[in-house]
Amino acid sequence: MTTTEHSAHAAVQPEVVPAAVPPRRRTLQVGTGFASACLLMYFGALLGIYLSERADFLSANQGSTWIPGGAVLELASPTVMAWTLLLSVVTMQWAVRATSQADRRHILIALLVTALFGVAVINQFVFLFRQMGLEIDDGSVAAPLIYTITGSFLAFLVIAHVFLFIMAVRVLASPQPNVHIDGMSAAALFWHSMVFIYWVLWIAVFVTK
Repeated sequence: MTTTEHSAHAAVQPEVVPAAVPPRRRTLQVGTGFASACLLMYFGALLGIYLSERADFLSANQGSTWIPGGAVLELASPTVMAWTLLLSVVTMQWAVRATSQADRRHILIALLVTALFGVAVINQFVFLFRQMGLEIDDGSVAAPLIYTITGSFLAFLVIAHVFLFIMAVRVLASPQPNVHIDGMSAAALFWHSMVFIYWVLWIAVFVTK
């Protein structure tokens, strides 16, 4: 083969295109998992301080009550909130299932019902704060700890609602809702973490008060 023929043969060789880098999957789920773990550690530390302070107070003040006099910490409202959040676990998983099947109608219904459950819990907390009459500056350790724990939970519950809203916009505006299944699963993971935290909070603060 002459030099001219070799050059012509090389010129017609197809250009090798590098393979496309596959998209990373479950990135949002992994990040949400780390955030949920940090959240669990945060509330674990708060509840640990709360239980330790309560045990020290009761051992040093035999016959006294941990909740300051005049305050009313009833169990009815917190229990209703616990079961409301447990129901929201079902509707949140409904949203994940509907997303995997690209069912826009059921995605919207499931997310709306889940958000309504969350708003109902926020409303119950506002009612509880007004009902219990716990003064944060009454000199007791119980009041600031209870408000710190419950207030932190409310703040993160609002963040969970924002997460749901963002995923609702992304999924319902997408031509293929099922491509956002990882994001919806991440939102469900965060929501379920909040429900678990509340059940621990419910037992530690309201049931064993």
